[in-house]
Amino acid sequence: MNFEELFREAYKAAEKGEFEKAEDFYKQCLSLRQTPEIWNNLGNVYRRMEKVARAIECYQKAIELDRDYVPAYVNLASTLFNLERYDNTKLLLLRAIQLGMKDQRIVAMLIACHLALEEFIQAVDLYISNMHDEILLEELNEYGVLEQLEDLRKSWRKS
Repeated sequence: MNFEELFREAYKAAEKGEFEKAEDFYKQCLSLRQTPEIWNNLGNVYRRMEKVARAIECYQKAIELDRDYVPAYVNLASTLFNLERYDNTKLLLLRAIQLGMKDQRIVAMLIACHLALEEFIQAVDLYISNMHDEILLEELNEYGVLEQLEDLRKSWRKS
């Protein structure tokens, strides 16, 4: 199989939940060509296999290959967020935004990081500047921080 066929097979296997097969195909791809997309996708496979350390390594390799490859920043940030490594997550999210990522889910994760780091002013400022976006509100509700943000916003408005 050539590179493109291997990539398609890896992607299909991952979509079907056949992670060991996907891992094998992505590794074969890497033996032919090192790309940030392959490393990122392999990281996603490892993450779904709950091999978090390997996933982190893959996302880092993707970023090493291309400092502007946004998906790897987002996936690494999400992985680190789940590990409660909020400082690192925040830096990765800010880089993704700097590179042009416009996604309210990213903004919601950044707000959640600010709150976890007790950076309340930054969290509320970011919330206020985006609070009319339904996707953001849904995401903040999923993180369980929407009520806290509203309480902070209202208490600051009174003072």
